[in-house]
Order: sequence, then structure tokens, then C-alpha cells
Amino acid sequence: MRLPVVSRRVAVIALVAYSCFLAIVLLAPSSSDQSRAASVLVDLGHLVGFGNHATQGRAEFIANALILMPVSALGSLVWARSRWRDWTAWGFVLAGCVELAQGIALSARTASFTDVVANTLGAMGGALFVALMRALSLLAGRR
Repeated sequence: MRLPVVSRRVAVIALVAYSCFLAIVLLAPSSSDQSRAASVLVDLGHLVGFGNHATQGRAEFIANALILMPVSALGSLVWARSRWRDWTAWGFVLAGCVELAQGIALSARTASFTDVVANTLGAMGGALFVALMRALSLLAGRR
């Protein structure tokens, strides 16, 4: 499925803007702001009844998964021939590069394989969401 030119243009602009935001967040010298944001998720988890299941580590894992979903979803819209497997692989490569940069160049950051796993799952999730929407759109068009 190919997007109309205007919609594709909007997806490209959104992808570039979000990618710039993502670079700032992931390559910031410190992760204190990101940790505070994850703490908000923990508080929200307690508020909605997750109790002891809402932990900082789980919130950070979820946040790391969610942060890459828009990249693969928008990328799937921009490059319609790409598949969810492609975006999963690219997510893994991107996450590995970010963690490597954090481990080597950012002394206040800690590289983590768990973050690579979460980011990769998020990349897969965003692309799978677009693939599912396309499949549902095709099914609806056949009726």
C-alpha cells in the first residue's frame, strides 16, 4: 500500500522530527530526565492498581520499547516496501549503536543489553502495528 504524496510527506517530516528528538534523548549526557519520566510511569502503575508489579526497571523497559515504536511505524509508512522484519533488524542495529555510544562516549550513562532488547521489541511493535493496519485495510476493502 502506497501513501498519497501529501501523507507521505507528512510521514517523512514526522519521522525526521521524531528522529531528532530521539537523538537528543538517547544521546543526552545524563539519563536523569529519562529516569524521572519512568518514575511517572511507576506512579501511574501504582495509581491504576499494578501495585508491586510497577517497578522502576519495568517502567524503563516499557519506556525503552515505546520510544522506538514511532520510528518503525513512520518508517513503514515512508518506505512501504519495508517489512516488520526489516524494522526489527534496523531497531536492533540502532539500539546497539546507541548503547555502544552511551558506553564509550557518555560517562554518566550506562550501556545496557536490556535496553537493546526493549528497543528492538519496540521497533518490531511499531512496524507490526502498521502491517496490521494495512492488512485490516485490505480486508475491509474486499467487503
